[in-house]
Amino acid sequence: MVMSSKDCHHAHQVAGAILLGLLPVIAGCGTIGLFQSECDGPQVLPLEEPRAPIPKALRYLRETQLWKDRLVPRSTDYAGNWPQCFALRGHDRLVRDASPFMATFIHHALSLISEDSQSTLGLSSTDVQDARATRKAAIELMLRFQASPDRPDSGTFGFWPPARAAWLPGDILLERLARIEGQGPILLGYRAPINVTFFPAEFAIFSDADDTATIYAALADHARLDGGPAVRTPLEQFFGDWRDRGVTPLRNHTAWLPEASGAFLTWLAYGDGGREMPNDVDLVVNANVLYALGRYDRLDTPGVPEAVDLINRAVGPGTPAIAADELSLYYPDNLALHYCVSRAYREGGVAGLKPAVDGLVDGLLSTVLVNEVGLFYWDRGGADLNTAFAVLTLLNAGEENEIIRGAIDYLISRQNADLGSWQPAAFFRGRFESGAEAVWTSSALTTAMALEALCRWQLVHNDSTTISPG
Repeated sequence: MVMSSKDCHHAHQVAGAILLGLLPVIAGCGTIGLFQSECDGPQVLPLEEPRAPIPKALRYLRETQLWKDRLVPRSTDYAGNWPQCFALRGHDRLVRDASPFMATFIHHALSLISEDSQSTLGLSSTDVQDARATRKAAIELMLRFQASPDRPDSGTFGFWPPARAAWLPGDILLERLARIEGQGPILLGYRAPINVTFFPAEFAIFSDADDTATIYAALADHARLDGGPAVRTPLEQFFGDWRDRGVTPLRNHTAWLPEASGAFLTWLAYGDGGREMPNDVDLVVNANVLYALGRYDRLDTPGVPEAVDLINRAVGPGTPAIAADELSLYYPDNLALHYCVSRAYREGGVAGLKPAVDGLVDGLLSTVLVNEVGLFYWDRGGADLNTAFAVLTLLNAGEENEIIRGAIDYLISRQNADLGSWQPAAFFRGRFESGAEAVWTSSALTTAMALEALCRWQLVHNDSTTISPG
């Protein structure tokens, strides 16, 4: 087949956008319209009558959750998930992804909704039932990503499924380009993205501490709220087994990270055959591990004191500023670190994190912005998501000031009046040895974080009239 110059140009764009954050490379043969241009989901019809921001956001999350598997070539997704996509940083070509990680944060926000909070949050009995059904579907999604009992990492969870998609025409060329341009990391795991059929086998990942921690935290809420079984798995063993003892080669051995820090590693690389695959120490991942261990009253796990000390020394009061890129391989400068550390402190009961929380709060209060009508917000490239993270950090820290109230009003002003959603923004990223990045976004994720911020504000003030219909 002879490709026109227009076709080759389009194929070049597609290759650049779907190589999981790889740099655009030479034009290659491909299929026009290989991936969708938008991270679309089920259609949400505009509301016929005004509703308050909280039930409006809940409705959006309920209606955009997939209720059955989506078996569309190159756009496969699973029931219980919400539309999420990744793209090469700086490009607008989006690739649909299927992963449980964002669902854990959405589930966490929805866990604030129950019969006990119904009145204060201004919700109906139907709203509470919808939240419960949505949470249950999200749990079913998460369980699909658990390592099988016959694997050495049985009981852990991963970001992608273990099944590899069938090869498609042109994948051999694209795989070679991905291998050349990405340069790793070479993890030799067994999990790969379901919608990138040419993903190099040596780039496949293992189960990881981030997904395992946040999913086990969600399972604790599932048992508490929705009749789920009590968790008997010794999850602390997974994290205790994978610590930075100065033996495993690290991808991010930067100046702030001491030798043999004792903190938790990201990849739970059971079954790697003793190859000593590269790993890393990520501050946000460590915060999420602490949060999960705290939820299960297992803060006596080896590595907890070291992780707490590492976070405090990195972001506590008076510490020299460290670039977000050095603190985390997986989270950009979007205030996710602030939120996850404060969540571990407040909800995980990790009292030792107070210096870190104090330092992060100081940073937020010194960088707050004011818009043209006097409302407060933060903008690190995605003001809706950044402001929601900031508000939750301040609330988790027990702060009480006019800035929080102004930021709540800012979030309300930014909600889509018809749909109840907020704008997507960079949540986390994948970084390759070549320096390229893929960035994950989702309107549902931003909406969940804004919903959590509104709910926590309302619950703190115990007043159903605080947040009124828009």
